[in-house]
Amino acid sequence: MEELKKPSDIVKPDERQAFFSLVDPVTGRSRPLMLEDLYASAASINLHCGVPESIRSHFAGAKNLLVYAWYYYPFNVTARFISMVSIEYALRVRFGASPSTPLKHLVRKAVEEGLIRDEGFSHLDSVNDEGESVAESPARTSIPNRSRYVDRLIDLLPRLRNSLAHGTHMVHPHSARSVQIAADFINQLFVKPADTPGVDTDSLR
Repeated sequence: MEELKKPSDIVKPDERQAFFSLVDPVTGRSRPLMLEDLYASAASINLHCGVPESIRSHFAGAKNLLVYAWYYYPFNVTARFISMVSIEYALRVRFGASPSTPLKHLVRKAVEEGLIRDEGFSHLDSVNDEGESVAESPARTSIPNRSRYVDRLIDLLPRLRNSLAHGTHMVHPHSARSVQIAADFINQLFVKPADTPGVDTDSLR
């Protein structure tokens, strides 16, 4: 059962992080996961400078939570939730929609207007048995008769957001993947200035 950490334990790694390791693709050797690995993963996820600053600031919360999960593992779930909220926030800003506009309506509008396309996502994704997006391969392949990923997002994103908002016991170490997908989604909503670098270089806050 989760409990409030004692003051003396706040900056101690969550013991569950010791269950994970990284494998060197060249040597095949594994080593324990470290805080620096979580930071590098979070720092690699960025919104471009064409995304309004208020949205980039909000999304930074998800990135920071990915790092702080080193100290409190359930922050993985919170990071995913914040990234979903950032998507909804970005959609409302992009379309000038009111807070009462359903997320499903906003996602459908973005897809139908061609703002969100499969090509804008850095991984091919599928839907697992829990209804969550899971990257299967970093490579893009042509799959005949495969439904578009963005069409599935119309139902998937609201369902995932609601699942996280209403409470879930599902905690896994793949939150960075979900946050990256959220970044890919948001980046497509806004035009990236041609004279700026490809990523937002502001530091984690």
